[in-house]
Amino acid sequence: MGEMSPMAPNSDPESANDQPAKAKRAPRKPRNLKKHVVSNPIEAEEYFGQQRNKTADLPDPNPSLTAIATGVIDVITGSRQVDQLSRLLSDEVYQRLAQKSALARQQRALLGKKAMIQRFSIQNVHNSSPRDGVIESVVLLNSSSRTRAVTIRLEGINSRWRATQVSVL
Repeated sequence: MGEMSPMAPNSDPESANDQPAKAKRAPRKPRNLKKHVVSNPIEAEEYFGQQRNKTADLPDPNPSLTAIATGVIDVITGSRQVDQLSRLLSDEVYQRLAQKSALARQQRALLGKKAMIQRFSIQNVHNSSPRDGVIESVVLLNSSSRTRAVTIRLEGINSRWRATQVSVL
């Protein structure tokens, strides 16, 4: 009788030539998805909601005020997209400005006018603070044809200034 080659225990000599034996995997444990769920609404707001900041913890508000004031006018006149201001605006202000922009675009289309690009210079910025973490401001903008006033309420939310109210006068 011929000699047989050594084989792994519990292996069948006929199947050993067909395919190598597959290593057995341990069954996967189901993930515990509940460990990341915050069930308490107060706790959820504390971790995931808007975090209010003090004025001392925030940067100078004037660059944000001038960017918002000129940006809002540009969005209404059609020379800028509202998305470009999304980081500076609260959700409510963003939605209202998007609606105002759409109405202005429809009005221009009815009248056959194109979007105007206007150059503004900042004439004056007047700030007041009704409480810590809030700035209320009036920004006066001059163009070649007119002067516009933009009122802005900034609040310190999530370590940056965000406009929670904007009006163009």
